[in-house]
Amino acid sequence: MAMGSKDKKKNLTLMEEFERRDLNPKSVMNVIKYSLNGIKSYADDGKSIILYSFGSILEIIFGFIFHINGLEWILIICMLGILLAVELLNTAIEKACDAITKDYNPYIKIAKDCGSGATFIIFVVILILNIIIFYPKIAILFA
Repeated sequence: MAMGSKDKKKNLTLMEEFERRDLNPKSVMNVIKYSLNGIKSYADDGKSIILYSFGSILEIIFGFIFHINGLEWILIICMLGILLAVELLNTAIEKACDAITKDYNPYIKIAKDCGSGATFIIFVVILILNIIIFYPKIAILFA
């Protein structure tokens, strides 16, 4: 009975799998370099980087002031990471659409609006989670 390609992949050692994927220190460094280039491009041109940076710093300061617990820190770090990731994807959509055409196109408008909508949804979720985390702590100050 002949082995299919799926069966062959199961029998590869870790080193063989690295070689099959051309995974070496240079390729890993390239992946990191390209990822950091994307973040830098967003930081250079992103419209909302200032707002999100200010909000993130404020969130972290509040975390220290109100002595939030470990789970709350995990939530905040995850929220900030998700927001940045979605914003990077939104920027990628916008740039790809702009590369196709600068002229009005109803499909490109939908793509850009959907990307912006995704960022807005994450922003609202983060706002709600911040209220859940910080409102009780702030309310104690005024009680």
